[in-house]
Amino acid sequence: MDLGLRLTVAASLTLAPLLPLGARLAYLQVLRHDNLSTRASGEFARTTKEVAPRADILDRKGRVLAHSTPSWSCFVDKAMVKDPAVFGAKLAPLLHLPASEIARKTRAAHRFAWLKTSMSQDEFQAVSAAKVQGLGLVPAQDRTYPNGDLARGVLGLVGTEGRGLAGIELSQDKRLRGRARRMEVIRDGQGHAIYKNISDAGDTQEPLLLTIDRTMQYLAEEALSEGGERGEFKEGIVAIQDPRNGEILAMAAWPQNPLRNPLIQDAFEPGSTFKVVTALAAVDDHLVRPDETFNGEGGKYLLTPGVTITDHEPGGEMTLTQIIENSSNVGISKVVERVGASRFYRLARAFGFGAKTGTPLPGETSGELKPLSDLTKVGLAVASYGYGLAVSPLQMLGAYSAIANGGTLWEPKLIVDGKPPVKLRRIASERAVREISLMLEGVVDHGTAANAKIPGYRAAGKTGTAHKIDPLTRKYSATAYTASFVGFLPASAPRWTILVVLHEPKGAYYGGMVAAPIFSRVGSRLLTLEGLPPDRPADPAIGTARR
Repeated sequence: MDLGLRLTVAASLTLAPLLPLGARLAYLQVLRHDNLSTRASGEFARTTKEVAPRADILDRKGRVLAHSTPSWSCFVDKAMVKDPAVFGAKLAPLLHLPASEIARKTRAAHRFAWLKTSMSQDEFQAVSAAKVQGLGLVPAQDRTYPNGDLARGVLGLVGTEGRGLAGIELSQDKRLRGRARRMEVIRDGQGHAIYKNISDAGDTQEPLLLTIDRTMQYLAEEALSEGGERGEFKEGIVAIQDPRNGEILAMAAWPQNPLRNPLIQDAFEPGSTFKVVTALAAVDDHLVRPDETFNGEGGKYLLTPGVTITDHEPGGEMTLTQIIENSSNVGISKVVERVGASRFYRLARAFGFGAKTGTPLPGETSGELKPLSDLTKVGLAVASYGYGLAVSPLQMLGAYSAIANGGTLWEPKLIVDGKPPVKLRRIASERAVREISLMLEGVVDHGTAANAKIPGYRAAGKTGTAHKIDPLTRKYSATAYTASFVGFLPASAPRWTILVVLHEPKGAYYGGMVAAPIFSRVGSRLLTLEGLPPDRPADPAIGTARR
């Protein structure tokens, strides 16, 4: 190789690593001269965002259920802190935090770390005045619930970043979040921040109006907590719906949990409240008359070798009406034999079982309805009285609302959005639904739900009692039950459908004994609240409540 060429190559190899450094120096000296001059004077700037307050959530009458107020959060910039212990000692009395905790967070930070969110106004003013080097302040929001835990299972909650984590706060997060505005942040050499507006203020969204009625929600929660706090059951649910349009008026659960709404997220075997599906299928297709009799087999019916259907007490000849009033498993299993698997399955699907309801709340279960091919003779028999399948409380509430209103299944409505309620379908003929409604009145008047009775008013509904599955053995427990009652009132012109579900009641466990009284209590208070006149001139004798 030529000597001159070798020198050129050697020089190139020697200088090559220095080229990026030279380019960087040129960039810093020429292109960023003004910016660095600003930094040299002790200040630098960047653009950030500030979000307008989250929209309020209101009940159907405009009463506030959730509200946001401006607040501040503070963080540490580790690069600006010389001694974490001294830094912690200065801030401890201002933030009402242990100095050791502040020092620990500072040392552990990669660069930035939150010290405290949702500061009080006094804390904010004290920290601002102190001008501690390395401490930064960021505008934030406090989400408050003026009614405490009321309806928290519906509302959900918001995280520290201002985003919904559960409930309506999650499903409607985009709708509720305020619009952002751009801000210029100017920091001095000590890390202190000065905020300067660049754009117009962000807009707060319009309030979100729910169909929930705050007073009715309170009545439902109060009725549950009275028994729950006395240890009468492990978990409980009360829900109220307007059967005329599908609007949800109350969704209560005990104990309260803003991260979980069992009305839509849990499914359970309903037991005898499911008997209306079998009865309606029989009546709608003219397969059974309400006064047609069936042999009660003395309370024990040998369905197949090794499988016996039993009742809670011996029974003789009984009509379809009496089968529903007295909640006979033997009787309804004979009725479903005439209905057949195909008709039964078709009506169960028409009621909405086995499918999500369409509620805007997150995490909804579809329940479990076995496919038609799985409805063997035994499978069909036990399904006729609510075993071998699972429903959500909201599904069951909607099904009884359909009976209450004459046969229309509504999509449950929870948000007032200016759109009309969604009518999903007609489940059966008005004639058949009316006959089932009369049977359900009989359940309250002289059947298993005497404790659901409300003096002066006609009420209708059905009790349910089901063994729970033991999670360890995966078999039915001999001691754990789900007790329920679902009904509507006034039966002459239904205004409310009310569902009560109690898991693992203590002592008495029949739905007619423990769930029906809660229906009566809530229903009585609703009637008083709305001032509805009595629709029953005289009350029939009260019987003995059982299943």
